[in-house]
Amino acid sequence: MQALGTKFIRFLLLILFSCLVLPSVSLGQDATPPQLAAENGYMDLGAIDWSNHLIRLDGDWSLIWGSLVPPEQWHSGIARVSHLPHSWSSMLGSSSDMPGQGVASYRLQLSGLSDRERMGLYIPEISTAFRLFANRQLVASGGVVSENLDEIKAYSGDQWALLPASVGGKVTLVLQVANAKHFSGGAWQSLTLGKASNIAERFNRMLVYEGVVAGLMLIMALLLLLEFAVDTRDRAGLWLGLFACVLGLRISISSHGALYWLFDFNFPWEWHIRLVYITMLLTPVFFFGWLRSCYPRDIHRRTLVILSIPYLASALLCLALEIAWFTALLHIFSLLILASVLIGSGWLLRALVRKRKGAWFLTLGLLCPAVAVVHDVLLVNREVQGEPWMYGGLVVFVLAQSINFLMFRVWQRRQIESLSRQLTQANRELEIRVSERTQDLKDKAEALQNANAQLQVLANIDALTGLLNRRAFIEQMKQLTGLHSQVAMLWIDLDKFKEVNDNFGHAAGDEVLRQFGALLRSLRRGQDRMGRLGGEEFALLLVDCDLDGAQRFVHRLFECLKDLQFTEWPEIEAVTASVGISVGSLRHDRWEELMSAADHAMYEVKHSGRNGFRVA
Repeated sequence: MQALGTKFIRFLLLILFSCLVLPSVSLGQDATPPQLAAENGYMDLGAIDWSNHLIRLDGDWSLIWGSLVPPEQWHSGIARVSHLPHSWSSMLGSSSDMPGQGVASYRLQLSGLSDRERMGLYIPEISTAFRLFANRQLVASGGVVSENLDEIKAYSGDQWALLPASVGGKVTLVLQVANAKHFSGGAWQSLTLGKASNIAERFNRMLVYEGVVAGLMLIMALLLLLEFAVDTRDRAGLWLGLFACVLGLRISISSHGALYWLFDFNFPWEWHIRLVYITMLLTPVFFFGWLRSCYPRDIHRRTLVILSIPYLASALLCLALEIAWFTALLHIFSLLILASVLIGSGWLLRALVRKRKGAWFLTLGLLCPAVAVVHDVLLVNREVQGEPWMYGGLVVFVLAQSINFLMFRVWQRRQIESLSRQLTQANRELEIRVSERTQDLKDKAEALQNANAQLQVLANIDALTGLLNRRAFIEQMKQLTGLHSQVAMLWIDLDKFKEVNDNFGHAAGDEVLRQFGALLRSLRRGQDRMGRLGGEEFALLLVDCDLDGAQRFVHRLFECLKDLQFTEWPEIEAVTASVGISVGSLRHDRWEELMSAADHAMYEVKHSGRNGFRVA
């Protein structure tokens, strides 16, 4: 059954890769032929088959720096040539009059267009505001454009525009760009020209694609977080859910802004750009946490904390610094993202070498986002051209790991069901044998009585600690009701026991409980009652004991706790406990009051620093 589930997951992984990654590649059908580029502000498009191509308007545009020139007032005599796409900040080394903040006007004259075809233009986000004119008509804008930097208002999101009909096969584009806050000003992404129907189809397809991807990520995050809320012992679902939540949020507000479109609102740009950067930087933190939760023996908690510091510090910088400052660090942030891929790959490689369970599958699932991250970092730095692969790669990764996570749960449940069926069958066989041997049992009544007595003991004793279980301990309290002698009730809770389970596994936690139970039994007097109420909580009834005797018992317990050692887990620090004490009698059914008072006193110890006791 497990082999069949593994094959099923592999099959789903291939389908997800085909459905989510490959469409993101096919959306990039606008690759410009290498020989076609604007020259000195002109581009001849007469040889283009517009039914099959979308053309990037890259190359040399005419540029007038420092002024928002209306189309009808363009002066070719004062224009210079500027290659697009590019960022103004990238020219600081060669031209000091081109700062990151400022305004500029670009012009490109297109020829060779068909008078019968209506053309459209895909306009990726331009930092930070723009206006686009075609044949002197305003066809698209984003934000508020002004030569006064204080009046500029930024916008977010890609757009597309319908161009007016060409005149004699010619269209003149004038692009006014104003940047007041972003470090990288200018048209630093390619504008794409094509038939209006093709451009609109591409825009809508990308919008739907990003919306579906973001929705899938957020739904998966919700399911994983709900699963963790039901069972908080396994934190893999928590980290993977947070990872999917941050990615889903980033995808929904980036590029086409599917979330903004769906709810018809615009987040303030200043917080929008901060959120884009912060979600990018928090992703590796949750990724590292998820890997550690999968392989706690291979990845030390201190290592996780140290590696998370640069990403958390960078996210805080995005909150504290001005936008122009932290957007200037994009290349550094990109290197951090690449580093997270390399670190995660190294951890998984070590898990593979050590033959950890599921390591091969996690490695295959990580391959898609790893390739996508490398590709998109190269894309941001303009080393390659094309469409982002990140969304598809990450969705494949999260979906694959979610399926693996849920399938593992299914396998566990099936194992439990199989054991339950075997037990039921064994019980049925036992009943048949008992029925067949009724006559024999009459001769063995004494043996049966002894067996029943042993079963009664097993029903009352906690198998792990050898103490009374909760039901048996409460039953003892009821039976002792009316006892006239003074008693002391102790409520004990082991400190930071959950961290032992999280850091070293449940086997280590069971060993701590086992040794603590043995310690209590060694300190017990004949008349005392001791029980494990559940988890790491214990209750002790000291009969014929006053407050001084109870305090002496607690001091003796604390001294013995210091000597506990765990050979297989030497990293476990000294076990401590928080103890609440209440003193009284069991007359008139007061045992519930004593237990409640001791429990309340124990929680006061917890809130005041643990490792101590308090008297109610």
